[in-house]
Amino acid sequence: MKSSFSILVILVLGLSAKAQNRDSSDFYLSKANQAVQERRIQQALNLFEKSIQFDSTNVAALQAMGAYAVETRNYRQAVVAYTKWHQLEPDNEATFQQLAQLYYNLGRHKEALSFTERWESKHKDQPLHQIAGMCHYYLENYPFAINRLLYAIEKDSANAMLFYTIGRSYVEMERYKQAIPFYKKAATLDTTNARYVYEAGMVYYSIPDDKNAIAMFELAAQRGWVQNADFYENLAYSYMNTGNFIKATELLQKSLEKRPYSVAVTYALAEAYYKSGQYQAAIDNWDKVLQLDTKSARSLYMIGMSYQKMGQKEKGMALCDKAIEMDPSLGGLKQKKMDIGM
Repeated sequence: MKSSFSILVILVLGLSAKAQNRDSSDFYLSKANQAVQERRIQQALNLFEKSIQFDSTNVAALQAMGAYAVETRNYRQAVVAYTKWHQLEPDNEATFQQLAQLYYNLGRHKEALSFTERWESKHKDQPLHQIAGMCHYYLENYPFAINRLLYAIEKDSANAMLFYTIGRSYVEMERYKQAIPFYKKAATLDTTNARYVYEAGMVYYSIPDDKNAIAMFELAAQRGWVQNADFYENLAYSYMNTGNFIKATELLQKSLEKRPYSVAVTYALAEAYYKSGQYQAAIDNWDKVLQLDTKSARSLYMIGMSYQKMGQKEKGMALCDKAIEMDPSLGGLKQKKMDIGM
């Protein structure tokens, strides 16, 4: 059994070691602050970490490291500092707001929302609408995202990203018409962003409003959107829907140059030729579809229809009948075409 004297010695030695650790912690904190002044970023962060290694209860070191890590965008180190500070002082409101923002920056949206709620429980007059709204968006809680972001734009009406995110939230909910004004506002606020405009074109296409879709797609190209196979294909469909088959065929050909084995685009090109009265070109492209997909009964059927349009009725009808044997559901298509005189 230890004597009272032994216990006292242990306590004194423990307090002495703790004091020494704090002295060492403060020493490295001083060195870290000096490195900050000299703009030696990594060395400053290393010294802050060493300070905390000596004494993880040194709030001054945790606070300084957290603030500097945020300033230099070293968010993971900032989270470590503010989390330890929060553990030491659970009711310190300064950590709530910082951790909400830091967890959002790191994509840890549930944790960010948790600290947002803690902050707002004590500061109802200073809600963190933007952080909360963006977190809800990434967590696919779209109605909550829209609600919080609508409040956010009241105070930050020049933030294009907020308007864009509201628009995207409406799109995810398949409420396309409600998305449009927010896309348009985002595109107006940020005239360098091609994505906002291109996605607006896709939304117009979905409504459908092909005239405005074309305008948005072409504006996106002017702003630098990459004119890849998908771009040409989407723009072509919009032109086809407005009856401009010449422009549609031109764009579909460009799409096929980049994606020559696309069955969908080759079929669309054949359809555009058919609708513009270029029946031989339509046949040639539906033949290509059949080379890529031998089971495409609809392509064979449309080849038959093309021959009939060219005056070769028997040959065309025979091909249509063969297509119906391959896919009996095309029999309804044949009846429909007969009813409308095609």
